[in-house]
Amino acid sequence: MEALVWSEQGQLELCLRDEPQLLRPTDVKVKIHMTGICGTDLAVITGKEPGIQNVIRGHEAVGTVVEVGTTVDKVQVGDRVVIDPNRSCNQCRFCKQDKQHLCIGLDGQGMRISGLNDAGTFAPFFVTDVQFIHPLSPSISWEAAVLVEPLACVLHNFREAGVTRDDTVLILGSGPMGILCQLVSKYIGCVTIATEKNLYRLSYAAQFSDDACKPEQLQEDRVKPLLHDRKFDVVIDTVGNQMETAERWVERGGRIIPFGINGKYQYTITPTHYTQQAIKIVGAGEYLNTFGEALQFAEDHSILAALVTKKYSLHDYETAIQELVGYDLRTGETYETNTLKTVFVFEK
Repeated sequence: MEALVWSEQGQLELCLRDEPQLLRPTDVKVKIHMTGICGTDLAVITGKEPGIQNVIRGHEAVGTVVEVGTTVDKVQVGDRVVIDPNRSCNQCRFCKQDKQHLCIGLDGQGMRISGLNDAGTFAPFFVTDVQFIHPLSPSISWEAAVLVEPLACVLHNFREAGVTRDDTVLILGSGPMGILCQLVSKYIGCVTIATEKNLYRLSYAAQFSDDACKPEQLQEDRVKPLLHDRKFDVVIDTVGNQMETAERWVERGGRIIPFGINGKYQYTITPTHYTQQAIKIVGAGEYLNTFGEALQFAEDHSILAALVTKKYSLHDYETAIQELVGYDLRTGETYETNTLKTVFVFEK
């Protein structure tokens, strides 16, 4: 089968790989219908994060069950499902403490995560244990379902930060994760303001927030009608390099969530400032027990489907990636991104 692999040359390549087969009685084989391109994938492609060579990328996926192991009764052939890519081992010291999001794996080298350190979903077929497969309600569209995994991440971060309807929330960046944060924030009932420099994505933020503006337009006179004399109780950096802005706008006793992925970004803090202002930095890790909640949210909010704005085949991966990163990977020529969530779709 053809699959998108992070090659030994440090780039995404379309390669031939053996079709995965059932190895255990608890395995399930899924024919992938749709798989999303995540910010984590883009971070690897643009050099912000390292990528493991010869691994099939992709971890946000939905599809149809085509084969099940002998002991599987949770799903059957023909079922529509969404895949949980975080395959915690259930045996390490963290898993035994019900902290599966901190799983270090049986070898102590880290949790197996599809598309990061194990075979992923940028391929037509995928096999995993049934515990990491979730049936889809008939009312959930493919487009909404493909956002369940990133939505689980958002819900976990909101829970870890203790966000309530009484909080005011600033969301820095309005890519897919930023927009999902805005949807969740408004669902909770928070006053929500978002920033985004890309005009196409800013138009989405304007639909899902109380106010949305370019970063340079985030000024006191703009936010005062909503906040009065307050700053923000919660600031979420979905870009990955906005700690200075987060510090400037967080209220005394507030929380900063560094959500975006950028391993090359560094920022120096003054610990005394955080102590005196009682400001918390919330690092949530992988999601924990929020996949079911994300499924219910997707069922209740069909608007999620509208966030999927471009669909491509694997053969068009270069075009898809370049549109998302905003420049030609070969020439460096830049252009305006005009998509929010881009997915790969396989033939039925």
